[in-house]
Amino acid sequence: MRRLLDANVLVGALDSSDAHHARARRLLTGWRQRQDEVTISVVNLSEVLIAPAADQARLASAREAIAALGVEVQLPNEAIGVEAARLRQRHPVSLPDAYCLATAKHTRSTLTSFDHKVLKAARNEGLDTA
Repeated sequence: MRRLLDANVLVGALDSSDAHHARARRLLTGWRQRQDEVTISVVNLSEVLIAPAADQARLASAREAIAALGVEVQLPNEAIGVEAARLRQRHPVSLPDAYCLATAKHTRSTLTSFDHKVLKAARNEGLDTA
């Protein structure tokens, strides 16, 4: 199965003090055991790296951890950019969240997020969520 992560899932996995840490780790471990393909939009990856970017060593460590988790990075194309604009206009989500939704739609991925607004928008768009 192909899974697309919202930034909050990967932040939760990387930050042991995050409220979603245990759940995020369980999800990623399960997907790895099932050999699911796990991806994140580069836009959402940027969100994940904001806090670690304050320190070069933390940034390097976060990037290594993401690679070790087997998370692939999806680059947006023009169609995803156009779809993100449409989704941002239709739903009360941020532009990065709209990119997450658009990427899930265009890659036919199951979207995983801990954000209720993102999940609601995904369901309204007919996207698979988990």
